[in-house]
Amino acid sequence: MVPPLDRIRVLQREAEELKEYLSGLPAAAWSHPSACQRWTVADVLSHLGSQGFARSITRGLAGDISPPEGQPPVAEHNEDDFAERIAQRAIATRQQQGDGLLDWFNSNLDESVQVFERVGLDSWDTLCYWPPGPEPISTLLDMRIAELTVHAWDVRSVLEPDYHLSDGSIGALIDTVPRAVRRAFRPEPDLESPIRYRFSVSSPVGTNVDIVATREGTRLEPADACEADVTFRCDGETYMLVMYGRVSPDAALADGRLTFEGNAGLAARFGQHFKGG
Repeated sequence: MVPPLDRIRVLQREAEELKEYLSGLPAAAWSHPSACQRWTVADVLSHLGSQGFARSITRGLAGDISPPEGQPPVAEHNEDDFAERIAQRAIATRQQQGDGLLDWFNSNLDESVQVFERVGLDSWDTLCYWPPGPEPISTLLDMRIAELTVHAWDVRSVLEPDYHLSDGSIGALIDTVPRAVRRAFRPEPDLESPIRYRFSVSSPVGTNVDIVATREGTRLEPADACEADVTFRCDGETYMLVMYGRVSPDAALADGRLTFEGNAGLAARFGQHFKGG
């Protein structure tokens, strides 16, 4: 496990870099379509600024993991409804903030960084409310880095095509893949037997993991002695962009960023049943 203080440094660096980049954008850029489907650049920032990390952590440190006002109980969580609520809230927030969006965003981003900076060394395992289920603050820190860096890519990749995720952010993102996998796939009742997809990931953070698709759902497992049906190979950035639905598996295979060994039909099926994190 990476020490939380090291992760905080990644969050601080990514937040300041994004704020500096946004400060130089022309007004026309705010209405430009982002890489996040259905959202403009302004919608992405509205989403990033309205996430409830600071609120959940503050309440969790006070011993309260109940749903804040306007949030559903964990027992009622549904991934598709969750995604739709996020989309609608982002658009509504963008409309409410109007010309003050950037100042509002910067203030909320600073607050979400500062709340992690104030967490005591013995409090990182404290559980906090999160719609799919309570999470420890250490996990919320990785999730905040993931949200910030992936959505920064959504903004910057369409405006500067040579933009890449930083090595530090990729390290944090890899730890959030189990959550992305949960959101990216749905149960497949017609699946006759489990399919084991192995991802062999190279630099900057090497890892080998198995994504196992079953009738009941899809899970992430450490790669072990079991033979995989398909082995995909790629670098860390490609792995993250695929897992978070920013690059389709088919597109990554077509341009060579993703290669595979094994059953070609099952490799194609991975892309067909993948929704994106």
